[in-house]
Amino acid sequence: MKRKFWHWAFLLALTLSPVLAEAAKTTYVYTDRRFHFVKRVEMDKEELKERQVNHPYTFTDLQLRDMLAGVKFSRQLVFKKEVQEDAVFNQANLDFLVPHLVQAFKESQPNEEIVFAFITHRSKFVVRDDQLTIVRSWVEGNQLHMEFRKLMAKVDVTNYDKLGDVNQAMNRAQGLRVALELTPGQQYGRSTDEVLLTIPSASAVASALEKPKEEKAKEEKKTAKVEKRTTVSEPVSGSAADRLKQLDQLKKQGLISKEEYQQKRQEILNQL
Repeated sequence: MKRKFWHWAFLLALTLSPVLAEAAKTTYVYTDRRFHFVKRVEMDKEELKERQVNHPYTFTDLQLRDMLAGVKFSRQLVFKKEVQEDAVFNQANLDFLVPHLVQAFKESQPNEEIVFAFITHRSKFVVRDDQLTIVRSWVEGNQLHMEFRKLMAKVDVTNYDKLGDVNQAMNRAQGLRVALELTPGQQYGRSTDEVLLTIPSASAVASALEKPKEEKAKEEKKTAKVEKRTTVSEPVSGSAADRLKQLDQLKKQGLISKEEYQQKRQEILNQL
């Protein structure tokens, strides 16, 4: 009896060991237990040989947001002979993903990749159009590799209460006439489903984002100065000496230009 018990215990251990080993390979950074997740997944031996993974890696929020915002896809329209281009990651996607991805890459091990999934909600007239995207990602050298396992694949996100049902829905989701569209600074990886993004320096991204703000501030300051100058009333009373004195004061304060000063001065002198 005792021998039979250990026999069955051994067989049970053999059966469960692959499941337990598989479970140990995944570390969730975030999951809603449905269609949104960010997780760290151990790579197999072959993948480790092929990739020179640079993990852990520290991104800033601005850095990663700037890179993801530049990823585009093209779609062949069904009833038109034209191609529509759009961003893979919309504002809502970026707001959700970026903080979790920054954390995932920072905490990743040298033998792990980052896998994430998200839903893009679109509207076609009154009908819901929910699209699933699943990405495997890792850093090699100074490039972020993103392999799209599913790209804007149509999926029904309603009426799924069990995890098994959600997984089946994700597996069935299919994208039609959709492809990654390269933009400057990007290139394909081992296939057209993988895009390589050069990682910009954090300071360069921050500087690029600050430049428009600085230019806007300068333009507003310039506009305010012009408006202030145009609202300055012209001296219309008093003696010519007083008016010339007032004109000199305006010039010293920088409220009128050199050309305007000369013109007004000449007008006063002509009235003598």
